[in-house]
Amino acid sequence: MLVGPSGAGRSMWGPGRRAGFAAGLTGRQVGPAGAKGATVEPHVEGRGAMAAGTGAGSGRESEPEDAGEATTGPVGAAALAEARKILEHGGPGGLDRAADLAWQAHGEGVEGAGATFATCADRLALYSGRPQRFGTVTLEHQGDLRLAPMDPTIPDEVRAQLGVPSLRQLGQQVDEANRERARTRAATPGELDGMPFARVWRDPTAAELRARWSAEGQPVWCDGDELTFVCDRPLAGAIVGPVFELPMWRVEDLLVLSVRVVEASRAVFTYGFWPLDERGAPAFTSRPDPDGRWRGPAAPPPPPTNDVLVGTVLEHAVESEALGEPRRVSVYLPPGHARDERLPVVYATDGQFLAPYARRLDALASGGGPRVVLVGAHAAGFDPSRGGNLRGMEYILGFDARRFDAHQRFFVDELARWAEAELGVSAEPSERAVFGTSDGGAHALAVGLLHGERFGHVIACSSGVPPSGAEGWPEGQAPRLQLCAGMLEPPFFAATYSWHQYLTELGVEHRWTARVSGHDMIQWVEELPAAVGRAFGAQAPGG
Repeated sequence: MLVGPSGAGRSMWGPGRRAGFAAGLTGRQVGPAGAKGATVEPHVEGRGAMAAGTGAGSGRESEPEDAGEATTGPVGAAALAEARKILEHGGPGGLDRAADLAWQAHGEGVEGAGATFATCADRLALYSGRPQRFGTVTLEHQGDLRLAPMDPTIPDEVRAQLGVPSLRQLGQQVDEANRERARTRAATPGELDGMPFARVWRDPTAAELRARWSAEGQPVWCDGDELTFVCDRPLAGAIVGPVFELPMWRVEDLLVLSVRVVEASRAVFTYGFWPLDERGAPAFTSRPDPDGRWRGPAAPPPPPTNDVLVGTVLEHAVESEALGEPRRVSVYLPPGHARDERLPVVYATDGQFLAPYARRLDALASGGGPRVVLVGAHAAGFDPSRGGNLRGMEYILGFDARRFDAHQRFFVDELARWAEAELGVSAEPSERAVFGTSDGGAHALAVGLLHGERFGHVIACSSGVPPSGAEGWPEGQAPRLQLCAGMLEPPFFAATYSWHQYLTELGVEHRWTARVSGHDMIQWVEELPAAVGRAFGAQAPGG
């Protein structure tokens, strides 16, 4: 419920009426009173009809609860001043009142009232989990401004009637503001405003960019702490994924992104030019494959990799009573594997991505490092008919208790029994590890918390879930924990780092590694062999 400034605790509009907030604007004339060809929506019982959603397009009639209430309060310029005061100093609960006042002032012909109403409407929509309709709200991402999510159904004619620029003009204003920010940042050495990376801009020419590209031999280069990416594909637009997801700017026939990066000389990441459509929206449905890889001059050396495996990768379907369906499982067996060896085992989530891990563990084993079996259970997909993000429901403690518990029984009990029987892996806790990345990292930590007596090692990378403060183990019974995250993935770095801080406060022995990487497979495939080396044998390269 939205609570007005009076704190009375009653919504200013009846049930369901906020859903129609500004919904009926399309096709209406909303110019100021007295303007030629303009009409003003009737004020319904002291409530703005546009805000209440009682006009055409809202599908609602005025509600009985408002009958007989008198219109009170400021009018004209005073109403607009009060609306702006609420907008500037009040919380979300005052937005409905501010919208009413601004709409009233707009109907009375007060200049600027329509734009204030639009701002109230957009903020309330966003607070309600819906896209904004007029484009008055901008958000900030890594130092760049961007329009908050938009509902594209409102035409520019309606924006004009409210005194709001066209969508194109709004985009140009944001672009101009971002360019000025980036130029200022470029002129201030080392300036990042506390961010791990941010855009810089030095107004390069296409000729300068092409010459540098030719000299470097690749479409990315580094000058001190600044990285520049150049793309010459015939795209409407592009972002540099998966790490620097900022829109590239056009310089003649080139698309360009320059960013200042913290500790750029140690950075390791993959990159790709991910296409955007004419509206700046992603023109892809799943993450494209990377186009290249960057490793800074001071970055740790990459672990060795075997492009041709000496060991073996197998695919299985493991029946699961807990899940009520079979689950795909990919398995890596090291060179010379024999079932009676009872080798150490790493149980992993997101097993559909096992291949790059297998190549590096294969090289580790071939080079005299520990020989381990990697058992990767595939993730559940996205299924709207079953609740949506099944992967998150299964991996994250507290998301969906039923699905999480079912997956725990599968992963901890059924999968382990299957691997011990079919692959001959060790059942000793000291020779068992659980590994995961992103939500899988949260899963690895949850398994270590709930079943630490069965898994002697936890390797968690880039978890997006911080500790709740209730986690803990009996003294001396915590598994050996290894945490890793990238400085270029801010929310995941923050969540994983909070685990490092929490474990430190608890006095739990663990290892914390901060890489100059993003939410990127290259970070994780380079961390796993190092972590396996620390857990089960000699130190691995890069560890």
